[in-house]
Amino acid sequence: MSPSLFSEFEFCDKNAWKKQAENELAGKYEKINNFKIAPDLTLEAYYSANDLNPEQISALQNCQKKIPGWLNTPLIKFDNPRTTNNKITFALNAGADAVLLHLTEPDLFKNELSKTLYAVKLCDTPIFFKTEINSEKIFEEVSRGAGYYMKGGIANDPLANWMRNGSAFSEPVKNVCATLNKTKMMREFRPLMVESHVYHNAGANPVQELAFLLASTVYYLDKLTDAGISPLHALNRFFYSISIGPEYLTEIAKLRALRYLHKKIGMAYQVPPELCNTFIQAQTSTFYNAKYDLKTNIVRSTSEAMSAVIGGCDALTVLPYNQSFEETTEFSERVARNVSSLLSAESYLDRVADPAAGSYQLETMTIKMADAAWELFLETEEKGGIIPCFETGFIQKEIDKSWQQKQEELQKDKIFVGVNKYRTEKTTDIPNKPDSPETSNSEEIKWLVPKNLSEHW
Repeated sequence: MSPSLFSEFEFCDKNAWKKQAENELAGKYEKINNFKIAPDLTLEAYYSANDLNPEQISALQNCQKKIPGWLNTPLIKFDNPRTTNNKITFALNAGADAVLLHLTEPDLFKNELSKTLYAVKLCDTPIFFKTEINSEKIFEEVSRGAGYYMKGGIANDPLANWMRNGSAFSEPVKNVCATLNKTKMMREFRPLMVESHVYHNAGANPVQELAFLLASTVYYLDKLTDAGISPLHALNRFFYSISIGPEYLTEIAKLRALRYLHKKIGMAYQVPPELCNTFIQAQTSTFYNAKYDLKTNIVRSTSEAMSAVIGGCDALTVLPYNQSFEETTEFSERVARNVSSLLSAESYLDRVADPAAGSYQLETMTIKMADAAWELFLETEEKGGIIPCFETGFIQKEIDKSWQQKQEELQKDKIFVGVNKYRTEKTTDIPNKPDSPETSNSEEIKWLVPKNLSEHW
């Protein structure tokens, strides 16, 4: 490109852009809002090149995904072997690249998995097994007759399960260590998931999600390295599962910040950044779904999916619009699956590895969000780490503050389409008052129960 191509245009600083916006928007200029991501993190509506530090931007961009595209990974719930196998086969023939298979049945070890996965080549098709079942047993059953190489992983976060319902996590973590050792040669099989859903669905803001996600990561790394697994092996063989909310730009920045922070953690364990790979499975949020006008969730999840792929996810799970409130249907599952296909086949978002790079707003938002999350992460570590902070109620109290704020916004002037505004169904429901924060201590732990904004309006 010729350096003089734009020589006829003068450089415009931030004040020039502000004056232009004021002239064009006239009386509506004051409606341009700042981005309030967390209580101590508010960003301006726009930024210019002068606001950026070139070295910071270069470091941030070097952490982002280098290969474009993502796996269209629909969620399929296990019913019975034949029905589930039909659903998997149908989904793979209708645009899916991988599958998130939700297993809850207790009889899965009676040849049920082999029947469920009949004719599915696990060496070609990534299957992520979403379950709280013993990871080692799941792998043994899945690998039986699957050959020497598998793709996919086990979507099981023992620590998050404990925070959600109090289930023991020490033994499951040992199972993860054993499974990691058994799958050393399977570079595309990830036996451990570290999830943000437990925080997101309890009402956490993005900074809290990232900070506590890092604290969970460090806990697992310490346990895995204590078991003789190298940090390089561990960091490259687990995956993050992240909820994506409707705050479009904020969620893009959240995923980009996660990649940057993941590399930062890797450097602390002396893993070179170029060898520290990050795999992110993004999932549309259930926290913000409308209960009274379900079809609005189709548009909401599409916006969330766009944030996920622009933010650089490796796998995308778009949940059906009625997932939270009723049984899903073939139609709702197909629409969800097709959102990902449209974003790639028709919107061409799979052609660029980091579409957000170069945006002054997004680069600034990513850096500031990463810095704020790192500070909260360090505070968590200073208090003893993720386990003591949860047992003493520090994490729950922090998330409760965010939850209260979200409810207050719902009661005031923030619009959630189909939740507090533009609902098609008439209802006499009276808005609920914000919940009172609950106390927690090591003797009586408060678990992070999933919430939904619609159920509090």
